[in-house]
Amino acid sequence: MPNSSSCHDPQIYASCLDSVYFIGQTVSFDPAKEVYKNMLRLVAYDIADSSRLRKVANLCENYGIRIEYSVFECDLDDSQFVAFWEQLHDLINEKEDKIIAYRICAGCVSCINSAGIVCRPGKVLIYVI
Repeated sequence: MPNSSSCHDPQIYASCLDSVYFIGQTVSFDPAKEVYKNMLRLVAYDIADSSRLRKVANLCENYGIRIEYSVFECDLDDSQFVAFWEQLHDLINEKEDKIIAYRICAGCVSCINSAGIVCRPGKVLIYVI
């Protein structure tokens, strides 16, 4: 599955221009057209230690979609977000690291602006063996 650095690959970047979506392919993204089941949360972090950074990034990937190196969109209900937030707190050093989460209501999602191509890796929907 592509990661955010794959947006620098010309072949994958060109695929962002297509309107067809395939699992694992990066796609053009207009956040105002997305349908969220719960509450959209924008989570960003700045982690001082590389070991903690990997753990925080992995945890964030379990709860959301990476839209930048340290920024994730998470479509979570309140109880899921509380569990996620508590796990983040357990991983960070509050004297060295920073995490922040913004709650974005459904009305505000429709007002999100974006410009250019936002390469957004898709999550695997199903594995067929």
